[in-house]
Amino acid sequence: EALIARFAVDFTMITPGGICLDYPALGAFFQAQRACRPGLVIMVEHIDLVAEWPEGAALRYRERQQLPGQAETVRWSTVILKRERGRIVWRHLHETTATA
Repeated sequence: EALIARFAVDFTMITPGGICLDYPALGAFFQAQRACRPGLVIMVEHIDLVAEWPEGAALRYRERQQLPGQAETVRWSTVILKRERGRIVWRHLHETTATA
């Protein structure tokens, strides 16, 4: 619950595979993935402010993920954040797999 609370109820996401998820689908995904990937390391780097306005911002960042004994995956993401009831929540996320 703590994780899903960081997302707006009108949240949308485009996955690296091109699938569009909404807030209920994201919640179901989090439940299904709960404790499924022990040892997963996620690193976020190259964070750039793309745009900002009084109630939000758009950021671009690179995310690296690695499970023990597996190859690292890398993706570029753009996120739109918004201020909602005095807190910052994720409104939209678009991920694209980075290739070598």
